[in-house]
Amino acid sequence: MKEYETTFVIDSLIKNEEVENLILKVEKFITNNGGEVLNTDRWGKKRLAYEIRKRQYGYYVKIEFKAPPHLNKNLEREYKLDENILRYLIVVLDRQEEKPHETHKPEAESPKAEKRNLAKAEHATKKADDENSETDTNVETIPSEDSAQAVEVEDAAVEKNE
Repeated sequence: MKEYETTFVIDSLIKNEEVENLILKVEKFITNNGGEVLNTDRWGKKRLAYEIRKRQYGYYVKIEFKAPPHLNKNLEREYKLDENILRYLIVVLDRQEEKPHETHKPEAESPKAEKRNLAKAEHATKKADDENSETDTNVETIPSEDSAQAVEVEDAAVEKNE
């Protein structure tokens, strides 16, 4: 069974007792057709974004439930048959927060990009080693778009000083 969420808007002109009966009717329909109600939120009377059937206000209700897939069509049919329900929505809940998030791994890079990244990593390692060494060498780094060239120039300068 999948988890679903249904939100529906009830006509605000009906009495509070009728609103409660309508909510219980929907919950019973879900349980009688093989579903299980997990949570019911009564949001209350709110102003509609636009008039529906000449109504400016509606009573909002959200129900989370587990059910077999065939229940959705039957529930939708029930909503359509009840004239006190102005609007409804049924969605499948996808519980992503329970799974650990994977970091985005870029697709395979071009060989040139891989070479550049490798050269940058080698350059950074070599620079850290040079900073940690006791001997003071004068290495001149020439800024360049291609890090591989900068590494080659640095290697040539080191060999020249030795």
